[in-house]
Amino acid sequence: MLRIFSNEIVNPESFVVTLELVPGRESAGRNIDTLKAIAKDAFGDGRVSAVSITDNPGGNPSLSPDVLGSEIFNCGLDVIVHFTCRDLNRVGMESRALQLARMGMKNILALTGDYSGKGFGGQGKPVFDFDSVILTTLLKSLNQRLLASGDPDLFFTGCAVSPFKATEAETLAQYGKLEKKLDAGASFVITQLGYDVEKFRELMGFLQQKK
Repeated sequence: MLRIFSNEIVNPESFVVTLELVPGRESAGRNIDTLKAIAKDAFGDGRVSAVSITDNPGGNPSLSPDVLGSEIFNCGLDVIVHFTCRDLNRVGMESRALQLARMGMKNILALTGDYSGKGFGGQGKPVFDFDSVILTTLLKSLNQRLLASGDPDLFFTGCAVSPFKATEAETLAQYGKLEKKLDAGASFVITQLGYDVEKFRELMGFLQQKK
């Protein structure tokens, strides 16, 4: 049975567990088989609400999260697609969003994205026509178009934040950007990897004040 991530995360009675998968540079083979096996095990376990799939992490080329996510989604496990602003201009991003909507994958983690890494023949050219705040605004506006077309299932857009910074100034900058993302329409927040419980507590306090 498909667990609906967007329903579970807004339910205060649910403890939501997600699993992040990182595709490699292969379109088939052991890496892809391993990722699909992990997703299948997660679905069978029953405690994972969704898998979160990265979008060219580190700016390096890898298998699109859209195609891998579609295969996992069609197997019954909900998917969160990472959507970065590094590789496409606003036309390409809107087109990709419509493609994801058509594929039924509407849980989006809107990210500015890492600076471009090395691809074929050298360094990739970064685009950054939008940042994560404007991308979130775009997805919110596309929801109106989905409704007008008769599609009741809207984009459920999230954002990232890292409270685990070395200085107070860096942390305050993260919270300032987070506030803009929430005001733009972000419905959930995923943190970067960190192990400082007090920083988690600080973040929860900030989010409580935003309610």
